[in-house]
Amino acid sequence: MDDHKLRAIAEAQAAGIVRPGDPFDVMAMVIAMSMAWSPVSNVYAASAQEPVDAHDRRRALLRQTVAAAVTTAGNG
Repeated sequence: MDDHKLRAIAEAQAAGIVRPGDPFDVMAMVIAMSMAWSPVSNVYAASAQEPVDAHDRRRALLRQTVAAAVTTAGNG
């Protein structure tokens, strides 16, 4: 099911784009970060009633944070 995602992570690691580590662990961390504002979050459950700019701001922060967390220096 996630084989193509894990393969893509491993390929990015081999190319020096994504930091070393078990590809499954990298994927799990990214998924966990993406759920920060999901309906099942134990921190804050975002809703469709919130302003679009709030969702856009969160998506941008998530993109930046994931890039900083998983890419190698100079690639994020």
